[in-house]
Amino acid sequence: MSTQRGLRPEDRPLIAELLESLPAFTDDERAVALELVDVALAQPSSDGYRFVLSFHGAPRDGGAPRLAGYLCYGRTPMTQSTYDLYWIATSPDFARSGVARGLVSTLEGEIAREGGGLVRVETGSREGHGAAVRFYDAVQFTRAAVIADFYAPGDDLIVYTKRVAPVRATAAPPAIEGARAASPGARGEAPAPGEALAPGEAPAPGEPALYDAAFSYRDYAAERDFLLACARRFGARPVQRVLSWACGPARHLEAFAELGLGCAGADGSAAMIAYAERAACARGAGAGIRFCRAELDERPDVAPVDLSFVPLSAIHQLATPAALERHLRLAASLLLPGGVHVIEATHPVDLTPSGVNRTEWTELRGEQSIDARFRIHIEKATPDRVVPVSLEVVCSARRNGGAPRELSSFRQVATWHIPDLAGWRRVAERVPELSLVATLGDFNVDVPFERAAAWRLILVLQRL
Repeated sequence: MSTQRGLRPEDRPLIAELLESLPAFTDDERAVALELVDVALAQPSSDGYRFVLSFHGAPRDGGAPRLAGYLCYGRTPMTQSTYDLYWIATSPDFARSGVARGLVSTLEGEIAREGGGLVRVETGSREGHGAAVRFYDAVQFTRAAVIADFYAPGDDLIVYTKRVAPVRATAAPPAIEGARAASPGARGEAPAPGEALAPGEAPAPGEPALYDAAFSYRDYAAERDFLLACARRFGARPVQRVLSWACGPARHLEAFAELGLGCAGADGSAAMIAYAERAACARGAGAGIRFCRAELDERPDVAPVDLSFVPLSAIHQLATPAALERHLRLAASLLLPGGVHVIEATHPVDLTPSGVNRTEWTELRGEQSIDARFRIHIEKATPDRVVPVSLEVVCSARRNGGAPRELSSFRQVATWHIPDLAGWRRVAERVPELSLVATLGDFNVDVPFERAAAWRLILVLQRL
């Protein structure tokens, strides 16, 4: 799994270590590269030097993600729409893995959204034994000028350019009402009969199956155990019945059903509910789960429960504080006294340039790959923290080393409301039946939200 984000102070030693691992750079070049890092950190509001960092490593791996590469660019002074690509570097451990191409793709996407423009980059003909030249040729930059022997005899300066077209207003794909751009369970076409996904099976066409496949990297059993730990630590009753709001393909509920607990799942998508029912039955868990159709601000037809939760940042589809308040009141009405409601929310910092607002990952199923790309479009965020998000999932066949052939895909655009912690507290205070008893920063009851390594905002509310 790969993620991209902006520059943070703790990234400086990681960049220094990456530069040291690249013999193609001289000590002077490394010093200049770090100087740009220092300027950007000292002047975070400046537009002169922008950084995009790429990290690799899935959460289930247990360790911290590793810096795979980074890129630095900025607007060229005294020009209307020209940008300089100052620096791009990839760790040798991730060579030829698409990191550099992904960084350049992000650069071009940012420039396109800002109205388009010209990108300029300078490199030496001998840099990386010619690897830099081959790379810019491969990503379709044009050689605009050559100055012979510029760096040293036989080492020419090559100026590359590329014209990036602006993003043009087009008829966007229909916004899917209640879509969860990072959560299995958005509305879509009804899946074909027999679409339920068996373990390791390649997905059939249809959004529910692609959602299920794209998010299969998550450790649902571990997340179930975390939710139960929340109930033990912050609740006041044993868990016998569980409700998953925005349940999607119901993988969490299947994990609860394995323990013999009563389970209910609510989702706003009839197609996803139909898929989840078939999938659960195919895996032998269908008898233990009751499904019903309901949005996050609608009351599902289920009996009271001891534990309820909203996974995968789905809560952000409620785009106003009033809608969040309605959801909390509904959750309180379905919780027994002492029960807990757990919300997995996006970390508020992800609405800033230094947050993780771009994520790309790939799931492999035999000769097929499911490539997913999620983005929070922070450049379009409003002052009240409402922001567009998009998710694209593509299933491709890869045979005999040939070019991938797309089998099915979908793209969704939605609007999210991502409150900061103070905003969440204000909403919770308006629901007296619930008490916000914990704010966590990871799937671990011992990791508070305030810890520097926190990457999620997980809210735990107790029914009084």
